[in-house]
Amino acid sequence: MCIGIPMQVVEIENDMFVWCDGRNGRKRINTMLISAVQPGDWLLTFLDSAREAIDAERAAMINSALDALERVAAGENNFDDCFADLIGREPQLPDFLRPDFVQKG
Repeated sequence: MCIGIPMQVVEIENDMFVWCDGRNGRKRINTMLISAVQPGDWLLTFLDSAREAIDAERAAMINSALDALERVAAGENNFDDCFADLIGREPQLPDFLRPDFVQKG
């Protein structure tokens, strides 16, 4: 299984590589699969390669979920704060899973 890690661009090396800070420190990230990035941009990375540019809010949500995984692995059972956006709300089905969804095409 491969888990995407959010990383923030801190330095542009060249057209193919940037330096990013993230959960595991500073890493050199390959950016061949995405559009040009700037310092401050957030990337979703897999095995030191950027697969997607994301916004800071999504990066925070992913990092929070990864924090929960670390707690579970350590044997903790209180991680509700890692999913604050989900607590106290009714889950919503995507449109295509709703019974009244009519596919256009």
